[in-house]
Amino acid sequence: MKGPRRSSRRPVAAFAILALAAVLIVWGIAQGDALDTLRKAALICFECIGIG
Repeated sequence: MKGPRRSSRRPVAAFAILALAAVLIVWGIAQGDALDTLRKAALICFECIGIG
């Protein structure tokens, strides 16, 4: 008995999604979005504990 057959497109799709994610992360860092996101996260955290 043979096991289930896997599609040969699955690794290609996974690589394409991974490559797109990497490009978008680098693009966001280059635009300064990482610092903005960190600031927003800190404000939300401070509000949760009652400081901000």
